[in-house]
Amino acid sequence: MSLQQSLRERGSILTAQLVAVPATSYQQRSLKAALHHFLDTGTKKALHRVETVSASAVSRLLNEYDWDTAACWSMLSQAQWELLLVAAKGKPRPLLRLSVDLTSLEKTGLQLPFVRVYNKVHGIHLVVLFAEFDALKFPLGYRIYKGSHTPTPVTLALEMLKAVPDAIRKRFKIRVLADSGFEAAVFLDEVRQLGFEFVVGVRATRRTLHPGVVTVADCPHGGYLELKNWPYDTLSLGCFDRGDRTFYAVSSELMSGDEVIAEGKKRWGEESFFKEGKHQFGLQQFALRTATGLDRWLLLVFLAWTLTMLFREAGATLEQSALLAVVAVMPVVRVNWLLKLLLKNSELLGQYGYSLRYARCNL
Repeated sequence: MSLQQSLRERGSILTAQLVAVPATSYQQRSLKAALHHFLDTGTKKALHRVETVSASAVSRLLNEYDWDTAACWSMLSQAQWELLLVAAKGKPRPLLRLSVDLTSLEKTGLQLPFVRVYNKVHGIHLVVLFAEFDALKFPLGYRIYKGSHTPTPVTLALEMLKAVPDAIRKRFKIRVLADSGFEAAVFLDEVRQLGFEFVVGVRATRRTLHPGVVTVADCPHGGYLELKNWPYDTLSLGCFDRGDRTFYAVSSELMSGDEVIAEGKKRWGEESFFKEGKHQFGLQQFALRTATGLDRWLLLVFLAWTLTMLFREAGATLEQSALLAVVAVMPVVRVNWLLKLLLKNSELLGQYGYSLRYARCNL
C-alpha cells in the first residue's frame, strides 16, 4: 500500500469512528448528513440546505443533543498527529511547520456566543494552530479570544503549542511561524523553551540592542540583531517590500534574509485555510446561538478540510478533492444524496421524456 493510500485509509477509519460517537442511529444519520454538507464546497453552509435530513434535526444535533464532542475532537487530533508520523516514516528528523494566527469571523448579530470587537472587527475571534508537512496541511485546534481581561491571543497560541505530543517533538524539528501579532517577548521565550525554532513577523519600530540601540527598520536585510527586550538569541532579519509598506520577520535560526522571507511566506498555508474555510467550508457562515453549536460547527469544518487535504491530488481543485473524499468515506450517504437529487428533479425529467426508476440490489 502506498503512502497516499495509507493516509486515505486512515481518513476513512477516522470518519467511521467519529460519526459513530452519537448514541442513536438517528443522531448518527444527522451527523453524516451534516458532514456531507460541509464537504459539498459548492453549497452555502446553512442548516436548511442539508439534504436527506431536516434542518431541525441538524439544529438539535449541533445545539441540544448530548453527544461527546470532546471525544470527537480527541479522535480528530490523535488521527492528525498520527498522519504526520506516518508521512514522516523513513525520513531523518524532518521539518514540521506549525503556524499560529488569529482570524475574525465578522458577525452583525448580538445573540451569537463570544462576539466581541477586536481590531475594529465585530465578530468571533479564533486563534488557530495549523500544521504543514509535505502535502499534509490541516488545522490542529483553536481557541476563542473572549476580549479584555481574558487570556490574550499570545497566551492561547502558547497553550496549543504546549500541547504538541512528545512523539511529535522527538520525531520532527518544529518551526513555529507567526505574524507580528505574536512578536511579544513572552511568546518568543516560550517557543524556544519548548525546543522549537521560529520565524515571526516584527514591527518596524521594534527596538534592538545589536547593532546598537536602533529599530528593526534601521537594520539591513539579511543582518543579525538582538531584540532589546529579548536579547537571548541572535536573530536573522528579513525585509520584504510590498507596495508602500515594508514587512519584517526574524528567525531564531541563522538564515539569509531571503530565506527568512521565504519561510515567513509559508504561513500562506494557514491563510489559505482561513480564506477557503470561510468561502467553501462554512467557517464564516456560523449562525448558531450556543457555544456548543459553535464548537460542533468548527469540528465539522476542521474535519471536512482535513479529509479534503487527504484526498487532494495534483492539479485538483478543493471542490474536486472534497467530492473524492465524500465518495470514499461516506459512499452510502452520497448515493442517498444523489437519489434525492434525482427525485427532486423528476418533474423536470418527465417534461423531457425521461422516466426515473431505480431499485436496490441486495448482494
